[in-house]
Amino acid sequence: FNRAKLLNVGYLEALKDFEWKCFIFHDVDLVPENDHNLYVCAKHPKHLVVGRNATGYKLRYKGYFGGVTAMTKEQFHQVNGFSNTYWGWGGEDDDLRIRVELQKMKIIRPPPEVARYTMVFHQRDSGNEINKDRMKLLKQTSQVWRKDGLNSCFYKTLSIERLHLYVNVTVD
Repeated sequence: FNRAKLLNVGYLEALKDFEWKCFIFHDVDLVPENDHNLYVCAKHPKHLVVGRNATGYKLRYKGYFGGVTAMTKEQFHQVNGFSNTYWGWGGEDDDLRIRVELQKMKIIRPPPEVARYTMVFHQRDSGNEINKDRMKLLKQTSQVWRKDGLNSCFYKTLSIERLHLYVNVTVD
């Protein structure tokens, strides 16, 4: 399972349908608790998850940039999207944060009382084991980000299903 590459695919496919200006990258197991946490982009990349029930409503760690993020089309393009090399669980969010920092962008967050989420507890999916190479990959981000990302996201579209509330894109 490669969450980061799938998010790149979603971005690229969405732009084929419409000239979107803002993209929200969202873990499926996080449910917002406060409707004042607006899903909009800003002048800077925005991290919408300051706290969640699983972490006592505190930021997981300094620099955490995962769960739900909002970036403009220009911001995401400037960092070359997500890396396509993170197979399994972990590391891709930190890689994106490093890309943002390399571009001297500031990460902003809503106030902690607003940016609250409930994490829906579940078993880890088979095929999504912890990525044992994630720390090694993170050390390489500053050298590879220009070549690994949106500009190297190759995939084969197997099907596109357009439903009322979403589009389901299946790729290989």
